[in-house]
Amino acid sequence: MHTMRSSEQGFTLIELLIVIVIIGILAGVVLAVINPAQQQLKANQSVLRSSTEKMCLALQACGTTTTDANQCDTKAEAGITVPAVPVGASYFLSDSTNPATSDSSANVATTATVAVRGALGTCTYDCNYNFASATPSAGMTM
Repeated sequence: MHTMRSSEQGFTLIELLIVIVIIGILAGVVLAVINPAQQQLKANQSVLRSSTEKMCLALQACGTTTTDANQCDTKAEAGITVPAVPVGASYFLSDSTNPATSDSSANVATTATVAVRGALGTCTYDCNYNFASATPSAGMTM
């Protein structure tokens, strides 16, 4: 039979396993708190909102230079450059206060309301510019 001498020191297998289990539990708690997927979603929504707001500012700038909605009813005429981020986002310009899921055709009514929509999944940001009253508005749904 082998007996441990007082000079031999070390950890038993059980002690090492307990430490590994505790580290695993702590790592799981940290990942649950951080939740990288949720953080990525929030970041993408922030980029979507910022991009849509920039497009809205371009539409409003176009609207302040003219009273004719026909001069601002396409992205090119309004000076809107569609961003490539976030991946999967869609941006639309339409001649309605409730933007559809596609761009409208040009040559809208002179006093129409032209709207911009940025969409990513269930999150959408909208704004519109009423050429008849020269007033902008904005909204957000998630």
